Amino acid sequence: MKILHVGDMAGCAAITANMCTKLGHESKVIQDINVNTFSHGDYYNNTLMVNNLPESVEAIIDKYDHIVYHDMLDCAVSLDSKHIESSYMFHGNMLRQQPKLYDRVSELESIDNIFVTTADLLQYAPDAEYFVRPVDMNLFKPLDIPRKPVPLCLTQERYIQTIKDCVPLVSEQGVFIIDRVKNTIKYEDMPKVLSSFTGYIDFKYQPTHPPTQIQEMSQTGLQALACGIPVLTYDGWVNTLQPSHFDENTCKEFIRVILT
Repeated sequence: MKILHVGDMAGCAAITANMCTKLGHESKVIQDINVNTFSHGDYYNNTLMVNNLPESVEAIIDKYDHIVYHDMLDCAVSLDSKHIESSYMFHGNMLRQQPKLYDRVSELESIDNIFVTTADLLQYAPDAEYFVRPVDMNLFKPLDIPRKPVPLCLTQERYIQTIKDCVPLVSEQGVFIIDRVKNTIKYEDMPKVLSSFTGYIDFKYQPTHPPTQIQEMSQTGLQALACGIPVLTYDGWVNTLQPSHFDENTCKEFIRVILT
């Protein structure tokens, strides 16, 4: 099976495409050139960056057996008439803020499977499959390097004060906070960065006023666990990455679903 991923959220498509290719299902990603992908596609060398996503997908869509749209509703709608077997993957805030998007996607004739990437999204998409986000276990693993005696937090500037207000650890012991928008870290450098600290503070928020906390771990939090770094989540400290997040396990299940 040849699979084309349209769009990429937090590298999920590039990571999945990489492992699915290893499993014998050649996979590529096509992405809008104006969207910051944090270099996932460069690392895996499996992503085509284009200026006009819908037109570019239409030009190559017939070369693939299955299409996966990653929060790309407009593209899925415009290409529905092609009647190529497809899946749609919801990644987070779009569905949380607009639950009716699930009905829009369900109405598309070419969509055979709908996935959500966090368990909380199942309340908005009751018939969806839960796609357990993959972590590249070849890249993210424990490193024997010196660690700063504080935890790390990668976030956006608009959430920094909220994190300081909500996490006593920040004011009591100190946390090394990096604005991940202003200080972009290359994907391949993440294991070294994460392994340079004694822990990781992992709080996700919706961009509401005030910000609303999401009770799910981020992709970075999962990667920190793979590096052997304890992670402070909405539910306390976590020390172990569940095997369901190992990229090979996740992608085998993904292939099983879309082939059924």
